[in-house]
Parts: sequence; C-alpha cells; structure tokens
Amino acid sequence: MPARMKLSSIYTTLPPAERRVADFILSDPDAASRMVITDIATGAGVSLPSVTRLAKKLGYDGFMDFRVALASSRSVIHSIIDEPISINDSDQVFIHKLMVGQMRAVESTLRVLNKEMLCELADKMIASNRIVWFGVGNSLSIVTGINDYLVRIGIDSMIMHEASFMRTYAKHLGIGDLFFGVSRTGVTKRTLDCLRIAKEHGAATAFMTNFTNSPAEDLADFFICTSRMDELYRLCGIETNSAQKALLEVLSALIAKKIGHICEEGFIELLTSMD
Repeated sequence: MPARMKLSSIYTTLPPAERRVADFILSDPDAASRMVITDIATGAGVSLPSVTRLAKKLGYDGFMDFRVALASSRSVIHSIIDEPISINDSDQVFIHKLMVGQMRAVESTLRVLNKEMLCELADKMIASNRIVWFGVGNSLSIVTGINDYLVRIGIDSMIMHEASFMRTYAKHLGIGDLFFGVSRTGVTKRTLDCLRIAKEHGAATAFMTNFTNSPAEDLADFFICTSRMDELYRLCGIETNSAQKALLEVLSALIAKKIGHICEEGFIELLTSMD
C-alpha cells in the first residue's frame, strides 16, 4: 500500500501530536517527501519523536524510510495517472486509473459548470407544478435518488420511462411543468422527441447529457453537459456517470437549502439518504 494511503487509513486512530504530523504531510505530500525530519516537526508544531513514532506506526524503520516510500508512491501515482487506461494494466493499476478518472470527470464538469444556470434551474424546479424525468434504458438509473428525495420534501416529481407512453405523457405537460431529460449520448431520439413535444406544449425544459453537441443544447431551457471517460467506454462499452450523480446530489442539496428543508447539520444526512 502506498505511504500516503497508509497514512490516510490510520489517520482517525492517531493521537493529537501524530495527527498534526499527518495533517502537515497530507496537505502537500510531494513537498513533505523532500523535507528532513526537523522540517516536518517544525511545520507540524510537534517534537522529533512524534514524527518518528508515526513513521514506525506506519511500518517503517524510521522517518527516512517513510520519506523514501512517500516520494516513491508520489512518483508512481503521477506516472500511472499520466498514462491512458490499457487492457494490459494490472487489476490494481486499472482500479487506480478508473478512480482517478472518475475524480477528473467531476473536476472537469465543475470547471465548465454554469453555476448561475444551475441556481436558476433549482428555482424553476421548486416553483414547478410537477417535475417529470424522461429517458430510456440506463440513463434514468441515476435520477432515482433525486426523484425520491424531491417527493419526500414535498415536490411533485416522477420518472417516465415507459417507451410506449413517453410521447403521450409529454403532451400532457404544459405551463408550470418541468420536463427533465437525461441521455448519456445526447442523441436518443425518443427522449429528444419528448423534449420537443413538452416544449411545444409550454413546459419548461431541462436536459443533461455527456456530449456538448447534443441537439438538446439548442432546444432545452436548461442544458447541462457533464464529463465522461472515453477510455472506459472504449474498453468496456460503458460510460461513467459519476459526474452526473455528483451534480444531481448537488442539485438536491441546493433545492433543500433554498426551501429551508435542512439545516447545516443535515447536509450529510441528505447526501447519504440518497444511496
């Protein structure tokens, strides 16, 4: 196990002085791997023995061994994440690359996210008479959590996934309703047809996809594009939906905040209740 991961895994069991050392190291592992023991102790505000005890508790002979392991783990991690996913990767490396890829998908989505638009969407969802989620196949699997939560806090929300009824139901949407389409590819014909129908009948429209070139970008009142992992799709035939899940959880918390449903202490409970 890499040194940094070892440190994180035992963090909650450490006494106060050793925890301060861990905090200092984890704040910038790359810099810490180049420091001498006195630098670490001074930076953490602890004695030299506290640093040594932590290194030994992690299974190293002393601080020098720990520092070498920390530097080595950093270089390995950097070399791994800079390489594309390959079918020839070991299982451990494959897992690591996928996890880093999931994090990067969320980060890249955040970088381009129109936060003002997301706030306006939250307001529209709160004010809507009803919210109806449209999609086919696995696209809708990610909205179950937010749909259930919205219902629990008193917002009329439902999922429409029956192919034979989707277009018919879209015609029943009108002024005061919100159509929310989800399509990973952004070009699912049935979902796009329903988007057009709902819009023609006066409903507000939102659409979430993994592709910027979706026709929905010009059709929907609120268009959300999230990042995906192309390498995962190339190798496995599936896409990541971590960014979409994260964004929907943020949207749930934002709505709950706006309507005063949760206090500060309730945010963690909100997010865990969506599992």
